[in-house]
Amino acid sequence: MQLIQRFSRPQAPVYVCISRLVLVCILPLVSYAQQLPPQPEQCTFSSPGRCAAQFSKDQKGILTSPLRLRKKDLVWLAPVAAATTAAFMFDRSALGHVSTDPSRVNDFRTASNFTGIYVPVAAAGAALLGGTIRHDEHLRETGALAMTAMVDAQLLTTFIKYSADRARPSPTGSTPSAGAFWPNGHSFSADSFPSGHAANAFAVAHVIADEYPGWKVKLAVYSLAAATGFERVAGREHFPSDVLVGGALGYLVGGYVFNHHSTRSKTHIAFAPMFGHGGGGVSLQISRSPN
Repeated sequence: MQLIQRFSRPQAPVYVCISRLVLVCILPLVSYAQQLPPQPEQCTFSSPGRCAAQFSKDQKGILTSPLRLRKKDLVWLAPVAAATTAAFMFDRSALGHVSTDPSRVNDFRTASNFTGIYVPVAAAGAALLGGTIRHDEHLRETGALAMTAMVDAQLLTTFIKYSADRARPSPTGSTPSAGAFWPNGHSFSADSFPSGHAANAFAVAHVIADEYPGWKVKLAVYSLAAATGFERVAGREHFPSDVLVGGALGYLVGGYVFNHHSTRSKTHIAFAPMFGHGGGGVSLQISRSPN
């Protein structure tokens, strides 16, 4: 009788359904960051085949990770779900306070391309090339993993973008379709959710911050990533929830790449959903490899 009552509840609002979709996408990703040793072979300029195999293995691991889910304790993703739901609820009203002045909008859009694409790509490329030339393995690894994190983040966000099919904000003001999911049925013409720029910036920031864990480095890279998120909203390219989810996904992808491929990774994290008669939750397991 209880099962019948639980399945007969009114249909949840769209933003709640999307919030659940995001958690479903995040859980498989982070749950695969388990106790695995770093990969012995790294992606380099001279091994494009190895790079392709690495990307393929990453994506396979992400997509098949539900098969490795385990029940543990210490639920912590509830705040993420609450923040995402709140962001969806106030997206349109928040964007109503953003300027529609064409000059300001274009300036923020240009800045977001700089901080969210050009700087991360240039930094990763310079580290990879410089480390290879100077035989600096730490620098080379940082560049290689940053590149890997960007590719993995873009593959993941692109998949979600075309699944969610959310209309972008209008640069000149509010429109009826702005922020709507599947505004034209399911045409794949809308790609607002989540923000690829924010995912890109936070993925690279996480890799660099873990490779060079000093507070000054963390302050610099995460400030740049946060600026990217602000610029995407101020440039009326995304709603706040797009940036919030994109940044969270990018951060998790960066951690996944570092934990699986860095020779300096000692901490391994595993997440798994928990289901029971009284509800559900998420468990967290943290372990450290021997020095």
